[in-house]
Amino acid sequence: MRIRPLIFLLALILFIAPLHSPPSAETKTDTVYLFVEIETVVHRAGVETSSENPEERRWYTSNVIVQPEDVPTYSLKKQRFMPYFSRNVMDPAEARGILIDYGEQDVRLNGESSFANYATRAEAEEERNKAIEYRKGQSGNIYSFEISFDNPNGEQTSKPKLIYRDKEQPNYEK
Repeated sequence: MRIRPLIFLLALILFIAPLHSPPSAETKTDTVYLFVEIETVVHRAGVETSSENPEERRWYTSNVIVQPEDVPTYSLKKQRFMPYFSRNVMDPAEARGILIDYGEQDVRLNGESSFANYATRAEAEEERNKAIEYRKGQSGNIYSFEISFDNPNGEQTSKPKLIYRDKEQPNYEK
């Protein structure tokens, strides 16, 4: 009589065990892509902002990268992208007398998109290009910059580059 419950329990364990097995080495994680857009206000160091020396409005748009897996998506801005931008774009600009201001609310993953990430690099590139086109009508200069967490080394890595110049805005990189 005890054999039936034992057989039932064994069958149940054999049925459930494959559902809860740990991922094998063959299990592949999904790679997802994103880009970062940062809206900034730029001033010249030691020069008071006035009508003769107005603020410069800038957007910095990164290259498309594979989303880092070591930090949850909701923490990427604060833990990865803001420190990277500060060290590799802001600090070198400050050394040249250009002050860049922004806040956490000015850092956007994938621009104004509601997507947290994209399944393919091509899809992310297309959305990045759309975001840049959209910003061209927003009264500000647009810069691209490179993100490389493997070898962050200031502007040698980030390579900020003016990709759109708004004639109504000052440009303090000259």
